[in-house]
Amino acid sequence: MMQARQSERVRSRATGTCKTARGTQWDIQFDDLSLGGCRVDDPRHGMALGAVVKLFIAGTGPHHAEVAWRQGDRVGIEFLKPLAPRVLQLLAREEWEAARIADREESSRLPMRRVI
Repeated sequence: MMQARQSERVRSRATGTCKTARGTQWDIQFDDLSLGGCRVDDPRHGMALGAVVKLFIAGTGPHHAEVAWRQGDRVGIEFLKPLAPRVLQLLAREEWEAARIADREESSRLPMRRVI
């Protein structure tokens, strides 16, 4: 039985890189993006099922992620920490520089459970 998606996908023309735990790195095209993950083509089969990778999407990142599924050359990747909604919106609009700035701002915020 197929699981329902947790967040809406957006089409993407973003490019970037993928880096494995062993340090292998290559350029990559992101076909679909969502808050929780993405889909990419991996014709070189450099991403093993269950592997944790670092993704750099249009200058944002690193986004730590796990390879969740593979169908031939297509790979589904789940982010270990969801993308910030603002970063996803900017990536979807192909506003690369604004996405980089928003990602830096998000990553510089201190983690907080709640304000009291």
